[in-house]
Amino acid sequence: MLDMLAGASGERLLGDAYWADFEEHFWRVGPPGFWKLERLQEFLEPNDDSWVASSEGDWHKSFALLEQRRESLRQHYDRIRAHGFETCRIRVVERPLTDYMRWELRLLLLRDELGGYTRVIDSGMVKQFEAHGVLPELITLGDDVMYELLYDDNGLQQGGIRYVQRELVVRCREFIQGLYHDGEAIRDYITREGLLAEPEQR
Repeated sequence: MLDMLAGASGERLLGDAYWADFEEHFWRVGPPGFWKLERLQEFLEPNDDSWVASSEGDWHKSFALLEQRRESLRQHYDRIRAHGFETCRIRVVERPLTDYMRWELRLLLLRDELGGYTRVIDSGMVKQFEAHGVLPELITLGDDVMYELLYDDNGLQQGGIRYVQRELVVRCREFIQGLYHDGEAIRDYITREGLLAEPEQR
């Protein structure tokens, strides 16, 4: 995977420039839609009230706040379907799970129920692709746009590098789709791992 990006020319977009660019391209995408590879295990989401509650150990409040988003997320995925595409992501997980991952898996389960399709794959199944470093966090939009997401040392997203070389975008999308095919449905994973119950409060 990393060798696909080596030497590729991309435009570095930070802050509002990234979000504006992403929003513009996201709502214009058609089949094969939105594909995302999520690899890192720890992030900060200080503007997310549910994440803040989980970081403070109040899992009951955290999960209740997630559930309150159900209707707004339903409307979001209804709008996506109306635009004629779907969103799919593969989430790499490592054991033991970080608190962030326990929180994010619940959010992704909610998204999955409403149309933000998600599968989970164990980190051991991607090690063969990580001889030269962990896999990047990637988003592909159709066949024409891809973002390599950028984060600071604290796990705060800073923006992304936009690539528009069609051959590169297609190759990376097909790689993500391969991992997705090998992954496990998120509800099956969460149920099997006993993650539907709230973690103990701190």
